[in-house]
Amino acid sequence: MHYGKISTYQTGVVVPLFSLRSKESVGIGEFLDLVPFGQWAKKCGLDLIQLLPVNDTGEESSPYSARSAFALNPVYIRLQDIEGAGEILGDEPAKQNAEFAKKPRIPYLEVVRYKRHALRMIFDKKKKDILADGSFKEWIEQNPWLRPYAVFCALKAENNEASWKEWTKKEKPKESDVVFQQWMQWVAEEQFLKAVGELNKLGVRLKGDIPILINEDSADVWHSPQFFSLENRAGAPPDMFCYSGQNWAFPTYRWDNLEKENFGWWRDRVKHASKFYHAYRIDHVLGFFRIWVVPETEHTGILGHFVPSVPIYMDEILQAGIPRETVHYLTTPNFGEEQLGHWFSFDTENVKQKYFEHLRDDRYILRSEYRSERAIISLQEEQHIKDALLNVYWDRIFVPSSTEETLWPYWYWYNAPVLLTLPEHERNAIRDIIKNNEAKQEDLWGKNGHRLLGVLAKEADMLVCAEDLGAVPNCVPNVLQNLEILALRVERWSRNWSQPGSPYIPYSEYPRLSVCTTSNHDSSTLLGLWNEHDFDRDFYWKHIGQSDRPPAVLSEEHVKLIIGNLFNANSLLAILPLQDFMALSQKFIPQDPDVDRVNTPGTVGSENWSWRMPCLLEELLGEAELNKRIEELVNIRKHRNLG
Repeated sequence: MHYGKISTYQTGVVVPLFSLRSKESVGIGEFLDLVPFGQWAKKCGLDLIQLLPVNDTGEESSPYSARSAFALNPVYIRLQDIEGAGEILGDEPAKQNAEFAKKPRIPYLEVVRYKRHALRMIFDKKKKDILADGSFKEWIEQNPWLRPYAVFCALKAENNEASWKEWTKKEKPKESDVVFQQWMQWVAEEQFLKAVGELNKLGVRLKGDIPILINEDSADVWHSPQFFSLENRAGAPPDMFCYSGQNWAFPTYRWDNLEKENFGWWRDRVKHASKFYHAYRIDHVLGFFRIWVVPETEHTGILGHFVPSVPIYMDEILQAGIPRETVHYLTTPNFGEEQLGHWFSFDTENVKQKYFEHLRDDRYILRSEYRSERAIISLQEEQHIKDALLNVYWDRIFVPSSTEETLWPYWYWYNAPVLLTLPEHERNAIRDIIKNNEAKQEDLWGKNGHRLLGVLAKEADMLVCAEDLGAVPNCVPNVLQNLEILALRVERWSRNWSQPGSPYIPYSEYPRLSVCTTSNHDSSTLLGLWNEHDFDRDFYWKHIGQSDRPPAVLSEEHVKLIIGNLFNANSLLAILPLQDFMALSQKFIPQDPDVDRVNTPGTVGSENWSWRMPCLLEELLGEAELNKRIEELVNIRKHRNLG
């Protein structure tokens, strides 16, 4: 869909669809809940609604664990809106919803299993009419992704939802099971488009979210394995928030094979999204410049490297006067008795016998079968032993590549204990080689990002926004600007990290082509940030122009001050999480702000991806004081001179 001309500063709200609640929804937010939510947005003067991904994730609650790049999640279907469902289900949906509502957070697995059971009941009762529906048959023919997806889901159900790599039943599934999967997608799309149509009437735009990666256990990887690399996993390099980096366990792309088909899979994906959205967010846009790739054998992200990137060639190292044997030592170090004693203390002899191979001159090397994080983590040892073994395994300067003549620098090479064992002239040579290698990457990454993002940006008439968080290469801002892709500015992280004290970047210096916000789904809320032990309230308070001492607890007036300041940003769009807007009313400020958090990266549990809004949408529409406060802030922003 076409976003349209932007002639004023615009404001929006972001919310996971699953978090919405209405009198009609059952256990979880639904596509049709977007209608009353759009009415609320309109009442507050908001221009757009941004959603987290709504792809089918099966029994996975994370919206970023898609098992299809195209399929919608049937859990968002409103059962009662399906013709004939009332006679088939009776008052069961209402009873089930009453049970789900008793729980403080969304019981996703229970909800998804109930809804699929109820949908199957409706399908079985109406199957004859469904199969005879010509429009349904025509829709199936118009969506070539649908058949492989439906077969995948049917086989997955036959195999008790196990990964396709573990299927024992691989024969052709029953056709009725395949058609059931297709029918659920038909109903989901019909309801989603109905909601989008109502938003269009209200003049409220919808922004989607396209995750860069796809779950390995997905219809796309199962059906089109040529587009994916299963030898590696995508992740993120170490940063200030995670020492060992991240391993997202998703396969990386075979961009060479995608390019041979003119990036058809990606083009189709963007076209499909344009059915529903006026704008979309490219998740982890840095991955289109270079993706952090981790070998499948590893558990964390610390031993990864960027793809594409210019490797370090063995010839450069040899020409610097460093022997090949030393390079091997810097890639797979060996240790003396004193070093092992430092790592393992009183456990040294026991550990040495179990996990190390004895070399000459009383040197020891980790046995080959233990040279992977997964092998070490799976050992039946106390945690401190495993932690020490990991530190031994990580002690290196280089990470090996697929050939002996190229290497990658280890992320923490400059702090690796093994570096200090080298003569000074070799240490200096290594530093020069790695620093020179770092300088070679920017041009490659810039060209790669421009080539790949150019495909996405030109494929549809949607407004394109990027999630450019993390260690951002210098080439990224220019590429986004050239392609007219909006960058992202999360206020708490928008700082000049290279300057003393890491001052906040002034709002006036935010790029015009950007989206600014207070927080996101992977961070604490604005109220939660205020409680974090390492958050410098005094420094932030001065940043927003306040000379008094910051409050110990944020009131609705403080929240209004903070949001009002952010709304002065140069960013074309300001899109805030629903939780931060609702904090403009004391009624919705929770005693513990963590209850409003959507996800905590690096953790697994029922607290993630299960937040539900604290009131019904019908009640939110009636919150006159809150809505008026939002409208006032939005109107001030809207009437600023765009220039």
